[in-house]
Amino acid sequence: MTTLAVFGSATAAGAYRRDAWSDVDFAVFTDPAAAEAVSADWAFLPRPEDLVLVAREYDSAGAALYADGTLAEFGAGVPWEVTDHTYEILLGGGDLHVGPAPVEPDPANAIRLFLVKLLVGVGRVRRGEVLAGGQHIRGQALSALAATLRQRVPPEVDTEPNPFDPLRRFDISYPELGRRLAAAVDRPADAAGLALFEIAREVLEPGWPEFPTRAAEVIARKLGWV
Repeated sequence: MTTLAVFGSATAAGAYRRDAWSDVDFAVFTDPAAAEAVSADWAFLPRPEDLVLVAREYDSAGAALYADGTLAEFGAGVPWEVTDHTYEILLGGGDLHVGPAPVEPDPANAIRLFLVKLLVGVGRVRRGEVLAGGQHIRGQALSALAATLRQRVPPEVDTEPNPFDPLRRFDISYPELGRRLAAAVDRPADAAGLALFEIAREVLEPGWPEFPTRAAEVIARKLGWV
């Protein structure tokens, strides 16, 4: 092992956000000669006798659940570029290469993407693909809408933004909007799509020249939302 780094609420700086639902995010780097063995058996995991579940995600990432409910999510292998700037080095660090964090998306593009994902999702639902369509509506469309709202609407409560997921802590920053979005996606998929569409037009369209009003009207006609 050449480097051990933790991220997010697992760091000393992020401890104030730690609660019973926090997991432990970390990365283990090693030299190329040992990388295959390290990523194959995860022998670095502590207290192996207490593990009740391990699962692989992608080639070098995994998750481990312990008997006391502690969940660890990690990556292990040859060093990669780290773009999560919340890291804290616990061991080594000489091979840690930090790249730029993801930039916030252009809100004008994000709202266009929201409309596209919404149209695709509702179309799939009406074709009978309720699971796939619902994922588009409640996943990709919702995420694009949240990214737009974050840049166009001042937060009610300041929280540390997450550059990887605009939905993280959204309902803390925007209690009222968060409740409305949660209520929207609690509905059946087609109705959820309409509710998100109405929120987008109500909150974002007035006074914003870059809102794609013509496209929204085309989608409303196509889906019968007029």
